[in-house]
Amino acid sequence: SFAVPAAPSILRRSRARRGGKRVRFAQVTVYYFARRQGFTCVPSAGGSSLGMAPRHHRARRYSLSQFAHLRQVSHRQHLRQHLRREKLRARRRELTQNGTVPSAEAAGLTLADVSDDDLDVGQVEVGDYFYLQPLPTKRRRALLRASGVRRIDAEERQELRALRLSREQCGCLCRLTCEPRTCACSQAGIQCQ
Repeated sequence: SFAVPAAPSILRRSRARRGGKRVRFAQVTVYYFARRQGFTCVPSAGGSSLGMAPRHHRARRYSLSQFAHLRQVSHRQHLRQHLRREKLRARRRELTQNGTVPSAEAAGLTLADVSDDDLDVGQVEVGDYFYLQPLPTKRRRALLRASGVRRIDAEERQELRALRLSREQCGCLCRLTCEPRTCACSQAGIQCQ
């Protein structure tokens, strides 16, 4: 009689591999880019999309612990600025009559009038705060100007508006069966949606 040796189990092989090699990171490289007008993203309102230069102007290397500390400091600063803006809006609303009649005192308030003592930074968990929030058009334009962009292309606003409108209508108007003569999908050469 002839005995065939048992083939090694596939499950045993995968378990052995799991405990083997792992990727470990020792440092983080951060690339810094100059800010430019975007032309590649579509903000939810207005124009002046934010973008970056095609090449970085600086690169820095950090250890993992240094980078984690820098992110935490940066997040706390963003949180303070956000809370400061919210507090300023609340004070301006208080100084107007039900938010309808502006007062000279409310108009004169600035972010400098809100001190760190007025902010409840300790009440908000920094990790829970969402940092990539949409910016109003005025703030995007101010960021571009502060970054040295002299001429902001005004035509981008109309292009972005057209893109947002085109994205509102997706697919075709077919119901139950496709009508190729009137189906926008079929006319575009794609399957009826």
